[in-house]
Amino acid sequence: MTIEQLADTLHQTPTELIQLADRHIRTVQMWLCSRAPDAIRWEGLGVDVASTGLPVPILNLALGKRYPPETPEATIGDEIERVKAIFAERNVPWYWWLGPNPQPSTMSQLFLSHNLWFEPPALPAVLVPLPARPVDYNPRIQTWRAANMVDLETASTIRRLAYRFPEGVGSHYYEDMADDWLSSDSVRLYLGGLEADTPAVIGTSIQVDGVIGLYALATLPTWRRRGLGKALLARMMADAAAEGHRFAVMTASPYGYPVLKQFGVEHLFDYELYSLP
Repeated sequence: MTIEQLADTLHQTPTELIQLADRHIRTVQMWLCSRAPDAIRWEGLGVDVASTGLPVPILNLALGKRYPPETPEATIGDEIERVKAIFAERNVPWYWWLGPNPQPSTMSQLFLSHNLWFEPPALPAVLVPLPARPVDYNPRIQTWRAANMVDLETASTIRRLAYRFPEGVGSHYYEDMADDWLSSDSVRLYLGGLEADTPAVIGTSIQVDGVIGLYALATLPTWRRRGLGKALLARMMADAAAEGHRFAVMTASPYGYPVLKQFGVEHLFDYELYSLP
């Protein structure tokens, strides 16, 4: 299915669909990177910054917006240097996400002139129509929503090990925002495992302005390629469809893309991630 066909099915224009997905993803990433005890946020003219202060690039982000037309190049350059200074002051690695149809179109060249380099591969943004395409997975796999602090502690451990964070980094990530994950219906944390007492996979669903997105799917390294991620995605997509959502927004890692394709996801655009050399 092309983006045009998908947009027509959802009664949107392709441009509206891309803008909606980009806005949702940036909003969620800002929120995820600002929910930590030492987190900061900063809003610029063409970029928003959120930083947990933890020494992991994906937890310290500059999320590019479109600069107003005819913004002087010098103004953009000053803002790029301001962002670099923010992260330098915090002494953390970071990424600048450049999204679809950047304004100005020369942003990648401006980054190079300020010693920011594209770090491949690009990060695809995808959309899955709901209900999703049925997939087969091990029926023994159990999935559930986080319901207590033990679930949150387990999820933090799974996330840290799956993403290979340095020892001790992000050890209390979900516990630090327990009220969000345990008390809000728009923010959900899911776990799964072959048995309820051996959770090995996590995922989140986050709703913003009536649009739902699925994020942070992570499986313990020793449990990969056993269908746990597929089962958890099926559960999250089924819950979203049951609540009337017609689609879900996601980003897709190179490892997860083949699994996502089984659910019928459609590629919308790519984010380019820039960083210091």
